[in-house]
This record gives sequence, structure tokens and C-alpha cells, in this order.
Amino acid sequence: MSWRAALAILALGWSGTAAAGTLLAVCQGAAEVDVIDTAARTVSARVKVDKVPAGITLSPDGASAFITHPDIGLLTHLDVKTRTVVATARIGGQPFGIAAAPDGDALYVGDWSGDRILRVDPRTLAVTGTLAVGRAPAHLAIDPEGRTLYSADRESDAVSVIALSAFTRLASIPVGRAPYALDATSPTRVAAADVRGGDVALITKSNHEVTRIGGMKMPYGVAFVPGHDLLLVTDQQGGTLDLIDLSAGTITKRLRLGGSPESVLVDGTTGRAYVAEWFANRVTVVTLDDFTIAARIPVCDGPRVMALIP
Repeated sequence: MSWRAALAILALGWSGTAAAGTLLAVCQGAAEVDVIDTAARTVSARVKVDKVPAGITLSPDGASAFITHPDIGLLTHLDVKTRTVVATARIGGQPFGIAAAPDGDALYVGDWSGDRILRVDPRTLAVTGTLAVGRAPAHLAIDPEGRTLYSADRESDAVSVIALSAFTRLASIPVGRAPYALDATSPTRVAAADVRGGDVALITKSNHEVTRIGGMKMPYGVAFVPGHDLLLVTDQQGGTLDLIDLSAGTITKRLRLGGSPESVLVDGTTGRAYVAEWFANRVTVVTLDDFTIAARIPVCDGPRVMALIP
């Protein structure tokens, strides 16, 4: 499929006025969370947090954000509406990746140095369980149905599959060199960015079969495009946002960004993607209808991860 054909698939009338929403950009260097009005494309508030924030997840209702700080073993609870830190807890280890259960009953935190997943009560920030996984669990992702958790075990070159009901590890799937970012929002697949392998691994959820799509220097963030057989990938060293046609297994379009692009999020309602550009200190807005840059939003120092509240 040509890139023009791939883009034609995306042209579903998304390119209208941006709907109001809130984007949270976590800046590692500034120790800050910038609150972005996605309609106005401006920073509406800046919230200081403890040093070296690394991961973020939202409660199902979008009222709370939870942020990890691996250097100091800390977990932060941020009230999104009041834009204030309401609680912190020393949970130990090096908390890095984090994901919230869709029912709101638990948080799951990857302990990078402890090779384990911590289950945390979101109300008290108390650790309620631990589970051993592979080495250096990085990003975590939960299936939309809330039954399965996936952990990118970077130094094991594998992805752990965890049943949440019993909090047990079901499988360890070899995927490539140093899996880092994950997306499990597809009904049938999980995408893992292999930062040292220069490829993306696609895991079939039903049978754990793995296929890999290469052609990148250092893929660092992944995001499925809802309702389409397409995947967005940030290539940190290449300085690009890549569009992958999953049916063809090829990169069909590259958008030059620069600034060491890291995480990427897709708003399926408006047809826009958001990319955190670490060294450029900005969040770039991409219109998916024509795969062009719609805006560049200056943010705090070192934006690496984001969370979107539609």
C-alpha cells in the first residue's frame, strides 16, 4: 500500500476544530507536569512535583493522575481538577512504568531495579501485592477489558503477560532487543518498541505469536490508531514519527520532527496525535488526516511521557 492510500484510510472528516480536552505532559528535567488545553494548544497550568518524574497514568474517571519517581522510590497522586499534589508515598525500589486498572481498584507499578510489579491501592498508595517478572520492567499496559497486564521487561528482551484476577504471570514472550514502550489498546494485538533492535514487535493476544517490523533507528513510543490497521511509532534517534500499515507490515510515511521524540498518544475522537519531544521542550500536534504538523506547543524542560483526558 502506498503512503497516499494509507492516508486516505485516515481521511474520515477529523480535520475540524479541535475538541476541548486536557493533556498532561510530564517533564523529567523540570520536575513538573504541564497541563495543556488541547483546543487552545497552550499550557494552562504548571504543577511542580518531586524530582525526576518518569511515568504517568490516569484514574478511569480522569480525576486523578499518578506519577512515578524511580530515583527516589516515590509515587505521587495529583488531583487533575485542582492541579495540586494531594499525596505522595515512598513505595520503594525504582517505580517506573505505571498503569491503572479500568475498574479503578488498583494501580500497577513496574519496579525497574527490583524486577517486579507492585500492586498499589490508589486510595491509600499502599502496596498490596508484588509479582516477579523479567529484568528491568519498563512500561506497562493493560488490556481494555481489564483482564491482562503486559510488562516490557527491557533487559530480558521479553514481554510478561500477567493475569490480573489472580495476579500471576502467565507467560514471558521474547520480542526483540530491549522492549520499552507498549500499547495494548488494540483488540487483538500488543505493540512493543524494541529500542535496541530498531523494530516494533507485534504480539497476537490470543496465541502470543510475534511478528516484527523494522526499519527504525530507535523506536521509543507506540500508539495504535483506533479503528484502523495503523500504528504510530516515534523514532528517537531518527527524529521522526512513523506511520506503519499493519496489514502490509511496512512504514508508509515518515514525518520529520527532531528534538528526540519520545512518547506518542492518539486522540481517536479528533484524529490528532501528540508527540513529546524531549530535547526540544515541546509537544507537537499532528493531524492524522494528512499526517502534517498542526502545532508545536512549548512546554517545560524534558517532556517524556503524557496522559490525555478527552
